Amino acid sequence: MALRAGGTETLTQQLKSNYRQAAVTEAEMALMEFAELLTVQPSNVRESDIERLREVGWTDEDIVDIVHQTALFSYMNRVSEGLGIDLEQYMATIEARDGAAIDISKWGHYSEEADEAASAS
Repeated sequence: MALRAGGTETLTQQLKSNYRQAAVTEAEMALMEFAELLTVQPSNVRESDIERLREVGWTDEDIVDIVHQTALFSYMNRVSEGLGIDLEQYMATIEARDGAAIDISKWGHYSEEADEAASAS
């Protein structure tokens, strides 16, 4: 499953201010809740948290990606904070340099059937 590409400014602002109030799918909300738990209370992650992600359509491969991306983001924040580095100034350069090399269309294997099943529950 891949998150929707091309989000709006409004959605971006909702996510920044309070993701729990954002207009996102059930699967996207489950992802964000899981990422928050993994970031804030990693020792409290349980099999039931993983199962919840599966129930809303995330595959095991997606879940591995979610864990890796959450951990990488946490790691980079700690490195930049610990060294006093502002990474924002480098983001445009990194995106311009690496954007063509990253094909996000191949991330995940989410299907419309899984989305419909999640909506029905």
